[in-house]
Amino acid sequence: MFPKFDRDIAFPLLGSLILFGMLAGAGVVYQALFDGGAAERLITVMLIDAIIVLGIQVYVGNTGVLSFGHIGFGAIAGYTFAVLAITPEEKAKRIPDAPFGLADVDMSSTLAIIIAVVVACLAAVILGIGLARSGAQSGAVSATVITLALLFVTHEVSRNWPELTGGERVGLFFPIGGALDTRAPIYLALLGSLIVARLYAQSRSGRLAVAAREDNLAARAMGVNPLVQQMVALIISVAIVAVGASLSVYEDGSLLPENFFFDFTLLTLVMLIVGGRNSVTGAVLGVAVMTAGRELARRLGQDGFEILGIGLDGKPLDWIFRENLQTVFLGLSMLGFMIWRPKGLLDDWELDEWLRSRVRRNHPDPQPEPLPEVVADTTSVLHAEHIDVKFGGFKALADAGLHANGGEVVGIIGPNGAGKTTLVNVITGLVQPSAGEFFIDGDDVSKTQTYELARRGIVRTFQNLRLFGALTVRENVEVSSLIAQSHRIGRTIPDIDALIAEAGLWEHRDRRANALDYGNSRRLELARAAALAPSFLLLDEPTSGMSNSESLEMIEQVRHMAATVGAGVIVIDHDLGFITGISDRIYAFDQGAVIAVGTPEEIQANHRVQAAYLGSTAEA
Repeated sequence: MFPKFDRDIAFPLLGSLILFGMLAGAGVVYQALFDGGAAERLITVMLIDAIIVLGIQVYVGNTGVLSFGHIGFGAIAGYTFAVLAITPEEKAKRIPDAPFGLADVDMSSTLAIIIAVVVACLAAVILGIGLARSGAQSGAVSATVITLALLFVTHEVSRNWPELTGGERVGLFFPIGGALDTRAPIYLALLGSLIVARLYAQSRSGRLAVAAREDNLAARAMGVNPLVQQMVALIISVAIVAVGASLSVYEDGSLLPENFFFDFTLLTLVMLIVGGRNSVTGAVLGVAVMTAGRELARRLGQDGFEILGIGLDGKPLDWIFRENLQTVFLGLSMLGFMIWRPKGLLDDWELDEWLRSRVRRNHPDPQPEPLPEVVADTTSVLHAEHIDVKFGGFKALADAGLHANGGEVVGIIGPNGAGKTTLVNVITGLVQPSAGEFFIDGDDVSKTQTYELARRGIVRTFQNLRLFGALTVRENVEVSSLIAQSHRIGRTIPDIDALIAEAGLWEHRDRRANALDYGNSRRLELARAAALAPSFLLLDEPTSGMSNSESLEMIEQVRHMAATVGAGVIVIDHDLGFITGISDRIYAFDQGAVIAVGTPEEIQANHRVQAAYLGSTAEA
């Protein structure tokens, strides 16, 4: 669940406590400076807003899917809580005809909140299935539209089902056993939300969700099922939002459809965007900044407000400093940050990670011992035959095939457009063939999805680099290792740090992947693939963009990495020297078909290969 105790549990707990103390302490200081009911109300609302924004951050920040629907889930929870917690006497005044016998239900507030959370989570499961079917991923418009639809559906239901909700005119106004006369439940919920949000981000599921957020295709190629991680994130997220929404209703003592609609959705999203959607620390900062900014804008827009004796509501300033200035401030904040700083004030910076880096600065990790080479499982077999692939009227593969045994290196060469990468895409589940089939150890896996194939031991790299850019070198490799620990049972799982050192990346282990140069990025991609303890490594042009000397180094790197995990290798490359130097057998492709199979020497001497690949005019 949590790969490293200090990094994933101890420091996140410490950071959560500090953030809680800072936010709660700021509220206490504000109340001391501005004594009165308005100040107390402002801080209470800020704390509840922080709970809800933290809930949204768990989903949006970790999956990258922008959701407009979380306030809709809040409405579901809020109405569920209100209907259950209001006494039968009060319901007789407001909703005497409540369906399902709810008019007679008399329940404690605590139990009502628990049930509200359960109901909201059930709704999240239903919506999550819809998101899964839409292929939700970071930046997907369909996912955002689906969540927006939920917001409008909940609003319309609350407006037009007065027997249950009181409708848009009457609503639900009630004392639930008296007002919420202490902030203790809010403080407890806020601290719990901080801890859950940080621990989820550091958990196995959270790390896999972030990997899919960074590159959905690469994550699936490493064995990650993004839809599972998105569902987990959604349920945890909605549970936190439901608690915050219930406390909001409890504190207000009233509920109207407009309370959980577009205005509140916009406010919470702006808070998240301003602070940094990928960071729990950023979410807290965004709530504090926007609460302070909106309060200042409200005061500046009040009639009679003066600075140094100058009235701000008189000409020529009255067109700026007027009522509803806080709404203008909200819109300008969202517009400004989306244009000039879309990653927010903190991006994905976390307080606890900063603290840990300071502590570790004086206690560097010792470089691990070299990894021993393991005996390859030569009984493993990957076999593809009669593969046809058509893209419109173009036939990319025609009766193509491939056979590879565990422990050997099989090369694939051919001119551009010969079908090399297409065959690898078929074998890794990215392209469905129109005919043919392929097997792993005798099992037909022709219809198997990409992430399932990776878990079966077929792992690939890409012609164009596909790293998890926002993750560090170590975190990139760790993603594959987490999958291997769960699904590569019986295989020798290499130590993460040792694998990084073997790849020559030890000095870069804490750098983000997007900060690496090209050569080290290629090494990281290879190390990440090897961390999955694959039966077969499929490498698509691993020396692309490299010099001759770097290509020669890569020969040794590939052989050694494969040997440390006992994997066979299937490698595509245009560099004939690289292919002949690394391969035990070579398949030559031209126009979607295999034109020759043999040893490096046999392939180099083959007339058809010379004609197709080397440009020779020799007869076939």
